[in-house]
This record gives sequence, structure tokens and C-alpha cells, in this order.
Amino acid sequence: MTTSLDVARQPWLVRTRSAAERAWDRIDRAVLRFQGRVDTPGYDRWLPYGFALLHAAILALLVLARFHSLDLGADTARYAQATWQISEGLRPDTSLAGGNVVSQQGSLILYPLSVVTSILPRIETLLVLKALALAWAIVPLWRIARRHGRLGIGASSAVVFAFSTSSAVHYMNAADFAPAILAVPALMWAVLAGLDDRENVVVVASVIALACRADLGLAIAGLGILLLLQSRRRAGVVALLLGLGWFLVAMYGLQPWLGDGSYSFLEPYSDFGRTPLRALWGIVSHPVRFATIVGSLANFQVLVSLLAPVLFLPLTAPRFLLPAVPLYVLYMGADVPEGRLSEAAQNVPITVFIFVATIFALQRSGRTLVSQVRVDRRLVIALLLTAVVFFVRDSPTSPYREPWQWGDRDATDQARVSAVDLLPNTDEPVRASGALLPLLSERLGIYELDTSAATLGVITELGVDEEIDAEPAVGDLDAVIEAAVADVDWLLYDTTTEALGESEVDTFRARLRERGWKRIERVEGIDVWQFTGVVESGSLLLIPE
Repeated sequence: MTTSLDVARQPWLVRTRSAAERAWDRIDRAVLRFQGRVDTPGYDRWLPYGFALLHAAILALLVLARFHSLDLGADTARYAQATWQISEGLRPDTSLAGGNVVSQQGSLILYPLSVVTSILPRIETLLVLKALALAWAIVPLWRIARRHGRLGIGASSAVVFAFSTSSAVHYMNAADFAPAILAVPALMWAVLAGLDDRENVVVVASVIALACRADLGLAIAGLGILLLLQSRRRAGVVALLLGLGWFLVAMYGLQPWLGDGSYSFLEPYSDFGRTPLRALWGIVSHPVRFATIVGSLANFQVLVSLLAPVLFLPLTAPRFLLPAVPLYVLYMGADVPEGRLSEAAQNVPITVFIFVATIFALQRSGRTLVSQVRVDRRLVIALLLTAVVFFVRDSPTSPYREPWQWGDRDATDQARVSAVDLLPNTDEPVRASGALLPLLSERLGIYELDTSAATLGVITELGVDEEIDAEPAVGDLDAVIEAAVADVDWLLYDTTTEALGESEVDTFRARLRERGWKRIERVEGIDVWQFTGVVESGSLLLIPE
């Protein structure tokens, strides 16, 4: 039953709805006119370079700010030390890696990187190259969208925007340096060249990707199978043989030869086997156990955070997602430290193919008009809004993380720099907390201080304390101290990052003194210790060697 009040409201509602529809029509026509102006060969050729240049500038500024704030850690120091040793004519047998860095992941790209970083500032150059690599992936992504997805300027720009704001991309940029991240544009160019059936470019792009990390050969082989399904036979065969062939050569030949003869890269799968065949058999013979690891809550949350910002569209084009699935499943089953920053490099192949699959999912959802596919504008707007929402929610550079404050050095950062300056300019071995290691990367004997086995809590990668309901055993603390002082003459202990409780810190210091260590400096939570051989216990006692 319609009341008099409803009748009185109707004209106002009708006028409001009519005005909104007219405004939307004007916006729609304006957008179409703008797309018509920019949808030309000239804009199509240069627009992706503009997007890439802008993205590169943003990423480079962000990662350099993190480095200046001393927010990077052991992995950056490990690869910086490796490139320094190579540039000095030494093997990349680094103390931080505990062996040959190249043998662990087959990252031969460290050799050309050592040439570049011998001329330019080492760590800054590695970080800027990482940012440039992530941004450069926009160019082949755009070409795939325009040339093979046949998407319009608007839909292609939406895909590029989603890639630029992807939390996976920003975690790769904010994380410690890893050669695998440099493979992002190479993989994207390999996809584009394969779809163009240009086998020579496929070879070049694949070789670059494989030089970044050897196990990416599985993703290259998967791309080869995809190209065969897409009737790109020559490019498909080349990618399949090159990817699978190098994966096997690196696994059975290169990596054991460069290392100590063992399969150190299989350490994350040691519960299943110590050799490639035994590890494979262990996985196959214990499928429930492996599936439990792969399907853990942490892995599920990461997978959702990768797919949700693109509306789960890749699942509607699974053929273009499958090349990365086998390798990504192996990554999820690896026993490695959890955390979006520490696992950023493992998301390289799946991230690339998620956005490739998104392009073809949009193509399937649209309507073909002459030579282009017109995607429903509502879907494009939903993709843009979803990308923004998940960037704000998940990205390490979200406004909630206040990235504009990065780059400033507080009193603790200044104390870290001062602590490093106290060390003699010799090769006396040093063990230091993770935040200090990048400042020490051009030394031979540097080791990471790890007190995690004796902590009451942990400090997360975002700096939040999470309490653990367990008291550390005295034996655990003794073992940590024993490991900390082994084979080193200097100890740099950062109490702001090492998650020991106050009583544990006091015990740690007392035990160091009992072992003949003397604290040289203590500023803003940074302890500098030197081994003197003299025990401070009422009277001085020289400890014999």
C-alpha cells in the first residue's frame, strides 16, 4: 500500500536517479572519447615505457629508503658479499652463506652483477637493479595485453595498474635482494616472445631467467608446454627443452660441482630425502604429509593474497596459470622461514603467470569488436578498486605502514653505523645482528647472530612483538651463546632486533664476560664486544687458549 509520504518522495528519487544516469552517461562518453584519442600506435608504443619509468622511480626510492633506514638484513649482505668476493677475484664461498652462494640456487647472474657493482655502490646498485627489473616487466605485460589479449587501452592500463600495486611486487621490492627477483621481466618477455613465436628471443629471455635461479627451469618448461598448446610449436619446443634441460644440468652437475658435492639446495626438503631422486620419492610416497605442508594456513593466506587483488580471474583461464603451478607447489612444500618478506622471491613465477592469466581471463569475459576485445567497464572498475583495496590492506608500502617515514635514521640507526666504525680495518671475523650485516658486507669473515632459539618472543617483519607462551631453557641460551662466540673476535649485538627478554639479555652479557669478552661500547641498544681472553669475575683472569 503506497502512503502519501511515498508519493511525495517519488519525484525527488526519480529526479536524483535521472541526474545520476545523465552524469554517468557523460562520464562514459568522455572516457570513450579519451580512449579513442589515445588508442593509437604512437600511444601504444610509448605508454608502457611511461608506466614503467614512473613505477621504477617509485620502487627505487622506496627500496633505497629502506636500505638507508637499515631495514634490510642477512640476505642482502649475503649477495653483496658474494659479488664483492667475485669482483676481488675470489670464489663466492661466503661466510654468511656457509658455502658457495652460486651452488645454492645456480645464480650465475652474480658474475655480471659483480662487474657492475665493482664500479657503482654495491648494495645500492643491486637494489636499484631489482626495482628496475620489477618495473621493466610492465612493458612485456602491456604488449601481451594489447597484442595477444587484444584488450583496449583502458583494460590494459587496469592490468598494469593491478601489477604495479600488487602486494607481491611490493614485497619483492621491499625484501632483501635476491637474484630470482631479477627474473620477473625475463619470464614476462619469454611469455611474450613465445606467443609471438620468436624462438630466438625466447632463448635469450629464458637464459637470463635461468641465470637468476636454476629451478626456474621448471617454469620455463611449463611455458614450453603452454606454447605447444597454443600452437607455437618451435618456441614451445625450445622453451621446454631449454628449461627442463638446464634444470637437470644445474641440479645434477653445476650446483654440486660448485659446492661441496652435496645437494645443498635440497636442504628445505631434507625430511623427504637428501638427493633429488630420494626427495622426489619421499614426496610421492608421502602425499598426505606433503599436501599437509603445501596446504598450510600460511600458504593458503599467501595464495589468496596473490589471487584476490585480480578478482580470482586467473582461475577462469587456468591454462595460462598452470606453467608456474608445479614449481610453486614445490616452493610451498619447502621448509623455509615463513613471512611475506622472506618468501618474496619464491612468488616470482606464480606472480608472472597470474597476470598473464588475468589478461586472457579479461579477454574471455569481453566482446570482440572488429580487432579488439571490449571488456565490461564495470569489471575494469572493479579490478581497479580491488587492486587499490588490497594494496592498502596487504602491501608493505601501504599508507598504514607510513612508507614516507622510511629513509630517516634514528638514534639506533646512527648507533649501528658507529658500532661498525669501531671495528678495525682488518679481516678479524665478526658476528653481528641481521640489521648490521649489510654495513659489513665487504669483509670476508662475517657471520649472522641468531638468538631465536632462546627467545621469549619474536619480532615480526613489520616490527610487532608476538609473545610465545614458553620459557626458554637455560641450555638453549647457553647453546646460542656458544654459537655466537664461535670462531669470531668481535660481536655486534643489536638488542632492538634480537628478541631476547630483558633477563635473557642480562644473562647473555654475563655469560659473554665469563668467556673472556669485553664490551667496548653500548649506545642505543647496540653492544660492541671484543674477545680479549680476560674474564671479569672479581679479579682478572687470563683464559689460556
